Amino acid sequence: MLEAARAGERTAYRDFLVEAAGRLRRFFARRIGGDAELEDLVQECLIALHEKRATLDPGRPVGPWIYAIARYKLADTWRRRGREALPPATDDRTDDDAAHAAHDASALIETLPAGQAEAIRLTKIEGMTASEAGEALGIGTSALKVRVHRGMMRLRNLVGEANE
Repeated sequence: MLEAARAGERTAYRDFLVEAAGRLRRFFARRIGGDAELEDLVQECLIALHEKRATLDPGRPVGPWIYAIARYKLADTWRRRGREALPPATDDRTDDDAAHAAHDASALIETLPAGQAEAIRLTKIEGMTASEAGEALGIGTSALKVRVHRGMMRLRNLVGEANE
């Protein structure tokens, strides 16, 4: 639908947004229930999808891209509420979408400087503590945290969320 919309078919773009809105409602309903903010989140995401549509690689699946934007919007909402932790996530993606998302994440991480990429892999993917990862890399905990922070900021910029 998005490819047809890029080719100028207005009804295809409308159909894409309707389909995306349905996915987003289900995504948010699983995480925040019947919260009054659900429709606000859906609308924020639809606006972000519209604004960021040029960032989607036509050769990649649309689902992981939609859910990545939704997760960022949900995290922003929880931060505004003052919550320190997000609720446990459930995975709405199909196995194919999950595989593509994992591949996309790996590809993005590979674009980082080696030290940042390895720090993120060890802490965010393998689940090591900052102390354990720092020891594995032969650097101090503070230096490790700086690498993770800088790497995550670069990733946010790559995904386009830093502009919001």
